[in-house]
Amino acid sequence: MPSIRDRVIKGDKRYAVDYIVEAHDAFKHYLNRWQFLGDSYTGGYEYFLGRYLEPYHYESRDDYEKRLRQIGLDNHVKSIVGIYNSFLFRKDVKRDLGNLENAPGINAFMKDADLDGRSFDSFIREMSALSMVYGNVWVIIDKPSIQVGTRAEELEQDIRPYVSMFTPDNVLDWEYSRQANGLYTLSYLKVKEEIVENKQYIREYTPEEVNVYLVDGQAKTGGLVSTTPNMLGRIPAVPVYAQRSPIRGVGVSAIGDIADIQRELYEMGSEVEQIIRLTNHPSLVKTADTEASAGAGAIIQMPQNLEPNLKPYLLQPNGASIDSVLNAIRQKIDGIDRMASLGGIRSIESRRLSGIGLQTEFQMLNSKLADFAMNLEHAEEKIWRCWAMYQGTSFDGEIFYPRSFSIQDKANDVAMLKMAKEANIGDLRINEELDKKIYETITEGFYEDLPNNQTPVQKNMMEHPPVTNLNDMVTHLREMVTGGYTDEEIKQLHPELAELFTRGE
Repeated sequence: MPSIRDRVIKGDKRYAVDYIVEAHDAFKHYLNRWQFLGDSYTGGYEYFLGRYLEPYHYESRDDYEKRLRQIGLDNHVKSIVGIYNSFLFRKDVKRDLGNLENAPGINAFMKDADLDGRSFDSFIREMSALSMVYGNVWVIIDKPSIQVGTRAEELEQDIRPYVSMFTPDNVLDWEYSRQANGLYTLSYLKVKEEIVENKQYIREYTPEEVNVYLVDGQAKTGGLVSTTPNMLGRIPAVPVYAQRSPIRGVGVSAIGDIADIQRELYEMGSEVEQIIRLTNHPSLVKTADTEASAGAGAIIQMPQNLEPNLKPYLLQPNGASIDSVLNAIRQKIDGIDRMASLGGIRSIESRRLSGIGLQTEFQMLNSKLADFAMNLEHAEEKIWRCWAMYQGTSFDGEIFYPRSFSIQDKANDVAMLKMAKEANIGDLRINEELDKKIYETITEGFYEDLPNNQTPVQKNMMEHPPVTNLNDMVTHLREMVTGGYTDEEIKQLHPELAELFTRGE
């Protein structure tokens, strides 16, 4: 692989299409896979254009195209990614931006992060979804290179940093260099930007400069369009991983195996459709001289000298194989739910899973979501560091993503506890514990938004020692009020309060 110095064309206009479209070996290896994963998530017309249906032997092109148009995609990939994202962002991300809280342009950035009307929260949500699909995405932080005199003019013209997202199939080349301290830093990046008619713009980043190339697909020519100095001295790009792979710049898709099974279901759906058509519309076998018309009441005219063994007959399958195909489809869907740890969430009917089985599945899902959250948290902090560099400062804040997602079947747990309570167990302590469990299950997560995330102590769990000083009184009274005690209950439980107030303490 050529060095960074050999890569860059210094300001000339040479036609160098081979150099411009030169790609990383990993890009060439994974490109078809990335396109398949993207189509599996998008579905619809993109999946139709992918031609992911296997053609039959001796099937004509017209018949294959007709079969493609007759089958639709049951998009499990999009459903699963949507469920994952709904859990990840059910609670707001907590951002302590530090010295960027009042930075110029920060409010405009949060409302329109990509200069295309998309808020930063929406951008992060899509970044999360696409990283799950492809394994990783690239986020580039940039700022318009417009010269202005003052910061006020920048704000007036809305000149500020913004973010752009690129899926791996649009990132042609990249390179990491190892520093003396062992740290790997991104030292080269080349991405495909917008396509205007038959012309493709390609942007190349190095620590020294940013080059823009134009490739004319029709004329098969290309050349350098512009070169601007990289004032940051580093490449402002962040790879956002769902799961890391041994190759830097390449992630592991969270739904790769699910996309493969979805393709199998696509094939099986076509088989079911073909069986139904063949069963309802049998084929007529006849000689070339026999005249026949289609439809109800059709008449078949046979030659008078036709041999009896050559009389027309219908060729019709019995349709018994459709049950085996439908059963295989159900098993494949169960396999998808098992791999995604969503059997207890996506099922539309009651699954025969024990309480331990459901609990284990929820724990596996919680662990998977926690890994996604940590990767997003790490990537967002890098994005804010790059954003701060454009503002001439450094990022000293912190980003907090949820680590626990309280995934449990509350309805099932409450029903089981209710059944145990209705058993009329004579022990009063057991009944009290059941009441506490029911209360904890119903109210779990209800008090998480209280100041300092302090969950109030429950009434039946709170102790009431005598209050002897002012500090203890304030703390304990706050707990009792939050726990739901009335004024009369507080007075009855703490008669010493009257004496404290009387003494003026």
